[in-house]
Amino acid sequence: MSPNILFAPDVGVNGCALNGEHLEVGVMESAKKKYENVEDVIRYQLMNRRDALRTGLGAGAAVLFGGGLLGACSSGGGSYSGEGRNAPEGGEEPVVGRANIPTPRDQTLVIGQVDYQVFNSFNIRIPNGVQSGNGFDVMVREYLFYLNLPTGELIPWLATGYEYNADHTTLTFTFDSNAKWSDGQPFTSKDFKFTVDLMRDHSELLGGGGDLKDFVKNVSTPDAQTATLELTRANPRLHYGFICTIASGFDVLPEHVWADKDPTNFRDNPPVRTGPYMLDRAIASQKMFVWKKNPNYWNKEKLDPKPNYVIYQSTAQSQDAASQAFRRAEFDVGSLDEEHAKALRSQSYQNLITTPFHDPCPRALWLNCDPARGIIGDPRMHWVISYVIDRAKVGTTVWPVKTPAAQYPWADYDGNDKWEIAEVASQYKMEYDPARAASLLDEMGATKGSDGKRMWKGKQASIEIITPSTVDGAEFVIGQLIVGELKKLGLAANIRSYSGSVHSEKWERGEFDISSQWVCNVSWDPNQLYTSLQTRYAKKIGTNAVGRNQVRLRSPRLDQLSSQLDGMDPASPQAKQPLQQALAEYYRTLPVIPVIQTAYPAYYNTTYWKGWPTEDDLYQVPNNWWGQFMFVIGKLEPTGRK
Repeated sequence: MSPNILFAPDVGVNGCALNGEHLEVGVMESAKKKYENVEDVIRYQLMNRRDALRTGLGAGAAVLFGGGLLGACSSGGGSYSGEGRNAPEGGEEPVVGRANIPTPRDQTLVIGQVDYQVFNSFNIRIPNGVQSGNGFDVMVREYLFYLNLPTGELIPWLATGYEYNADHTTLTFTFDSNAKWSDGQPFTSKDFKFTVDLMRDHSELLGGGGDLKDFVKNVSTPDAQTATLELTRANPRLHYGFICTIASGFDVLPEHVWADKDPTNFRDNPPVRTGPYMLDRAIASQKMFVWKKNPNYWNKEKLDPKPNYVIYQSTAQSQDAASQAFRRAEFDVGSLDEEHAKALRSQSYQNLITTPFHDPCPRALWLNCDPARGIIGDPRMHWVISYVIDRAKVGTTVWPVKTPAAQYPWADYDGNDKWEIAEVASQYKMEYDPARAASLLDEMGATKGSDGKRMWKGKQASIEIITPSTVDGAEFVIGQLIVGELKKLGLAANIRSYSGSVHSEKWERGEFDISSQWVCNVSWDPNQLYTSLQTRYAKKIGTNAVGRNQVRLRSPRLDQLSSQLDGMDPASPQAKQPLQQALAEYYRTLPVIPVIQTAYPAYYNTTYWKGWPTEDDLYQVPNNWWGQFMFVIGKLEPTGRK
């Protein structure tokens, strides 16, 4: 369970129950605090890990409607001044280095992030169309609503409220009349309609189709601040898809910019959005994105950040170098791992704040199910892989902080307890058992020869693992451990780390045996994962999967059960049996193997900026790649350091 995620009671807007029964939901008064049922919202939205999306570190399904980013900081690239020295003994403050940035340091928030590859495009709708973790999702894109997970507070933003009719066949949003795009044009209901229509009618776009295609018949705009979605059938939870929860949410596009563009190749550079920051420049040679404050930002009364500039920059490939850059205050966020944070604490480094937060995405392996990929296409091989994972070792020695093993492909939040089915899980234990793995290989006909090699269909059985993680990243190390175990069993095995854009292409095209990464599909109920794996989404190897069923699973039984569950309230008694059967079929085929849960500390430097979230004052999501981090930036104050 996550000690930092506090779930609100079963109340929705204006105290209405969000239990699938009759709802009378009124338009929210933005001046008051409103609380969503965090469990319901998180369960509803379909999302993949930040680095598993589009560009950055892999292409996966976007957030339910609009594409969101998830993940943890990793290292790669970047440049540093090399100035500064270690702190003197006794815990004195170290010499501060001159950050290698083109803006005044005391006016700039500097955030360390992943190895950037894409610098000239901001189109989240296409593979490799935008660089993940570059700040765009945090300070440039804004969302209709934000959900503060630590508190359960729903924050109206571009929208001031929503309302269903009595039978939940229409959903009406009202928008803030003050909202403006960064080019000064008004944000209106027509922009919203344009985006919904675009995403509903273009399933080839990442985040396209989905629930918009399934549920939205028409969008009407009676005035500039009102849009009504006419639904094909009742859906009292559709509004969840428009809330920024894990990382980000539905991205409304400016119609006046996008209307005459081909969304499949438009670069959207520079991006026009409504946020408090605009693109100043992207510097490929320094792997850096420089964002500057929008002087005409529409919502200054509620949010007026103090940093005039925010820079997202790749950290150094060497964690030692990245840590030294943090120590010299060349970075305010990121650029640090737990090992080096411990060293700084032991030296009484005074400017470090460590804030724990439980990530919603277990580390996981995705296994190709297509027979064209060889032995990995046999579901028994999937269990061979599971049995050679020493999860206790991974959770205590590989992950930087102690993390429990994962049995289910979802986070171990309190709200997910109801989806656990012990009688099924007990038959399919995620346990370390190399002897059983060897027995399964024998059963498959992959027996050992006199040379110790296992042959399968006339040649040595082989497995290749790919990962978007750098070679010192935990996902890479997890893959290395598995490779070692497979070699002991007589298989040929190797692991390759690919840059974000290369991994993204291989992931979507099914050109892999195993991908070592994470699973973030279950945020409403397990059927989100099952539905995304339906046969109708399985493409031929070499064809872009466009965000669904990248593992090419073809299970008629899971298809039938997930289709049945699509029309059910997952918490209803009627759903109990098909959920149990679907979980059993998932375990039988095991297209994604949960490895461990994920605990992520956030590290902040207080040399130049103060007001960070802490364990004692977790006022907002602390992760710098989540959309909610905009409010953290808005809370910061300069220390006066020059």
